[in-house]
Amino acid sequence: MYLFYNSQATPGATVLLDAGEAVHIAKVLRKKEGDTLQLTDGKGKLYEGTLHLSKREAAVVLKSFEIKPPRKQILELAIAPTKNQDRLEWFIEKAVEIGVEKITLLHCEHSERVHIREERLHRVAAAAMKQSLKFYLPEITAPIEFKKWVAQANQSNRCIAHCHADVEKVFLQNALKGHAHSAIAIGPEGDFSVNEVNLAHTHGFVSVSLGHARLRTETAAMCAVHTFELVHQLP
Repeated sequence: MYLFYNSQATPGATVLLDAGEAVHIAKVLRKKEGDTLQLTDGKGKLYEGTLHLSKREAAVVLKSFEIKPPRKQILELAIAPTKNQDRLEWFIEKAVEIGVEKITLLHCEHSERVHIREERLHRVAAAAMKQSLKFYLPEITAPIEFKKWVAQANQSNRCIAHCHADVEKVFLQNALKGHAHSAIAIGPEGDFSVNEVNLAHTHGFVSVSLGHARLRTETAAMCAVHTFELVHQLP
């Protein structure tokens, strides 16, 4: 199965695929006029449609669809963007493949001002969704101030990962047990400040450890997503 994506897909519509996908369909997948393709709207619908090819374009006439149920467990991963956007894109790609419902970009006290190419991040997420045969495209937010984000967090389980040795922590896997709706915060390359950790505690966040090694921002975030997946999938 090869999955395509169009956010505007509706039953009975004719969807025009982008030029890159048209080339991929004809040259790589070797699809032909009248073949059946699968397409998702990123909101849980899986469509089947009929392919129509021209020299430079590919269109799909959508026919039947089914609704794929969302995961019972919900994860919001909040991360301070890295200076190198390539590392942030790597994290988003892998996190979407494993499973995450929302990725929130944070601006923290120790964050460095970086230019975020948000449109590029959404394209990376969409490609990862198709690759991993998922039907829900995670929300990726514009950068938000950390203090504002923690104040409005309302998940049943709220965790903040940091490296401050004098703050008591629990291992993330233990903090996640019994909770299906979680938010996990990962700080910038300079870590969260003590003030930010204390602020998070006042809003019901628990300090968590990801292990004994000091991890890069994107590695810590990836570890958090994978831990969440294991806790909720393994018996």
